[in-house]
Amino acid sequence: MKKPLSEAEVRTLAAKLGGVKELIAPKRKAELGGMGEEELVKHLAANPNHVRRPLIDTGKRLLAGFTAEVRAALEKELG
Repeated sequence: MKKPLSEAEVRTLAAKLGGVKELIAPKRKAELGGMGEEELVKHLAANPNHVRRPLIDTGKRLLAGFTAEVRAALEKELG
């Protein structure tokens, strides 16, 4: 949060997750879901508190959030 992501970093992370909409924090999906891809990139770069957290890079893939699915994937990949 102290050093927000650049637009290029948002694009890179979005590509690894399957789209920029995957980077939206769950509480912001309704508010931001109607934005276009490029508009979202700019918005998420300017508003780091709207980016889903945590972002976990396992070396094989990027995981977002801390859901049961993410925990299971972490156990499988790192366990």
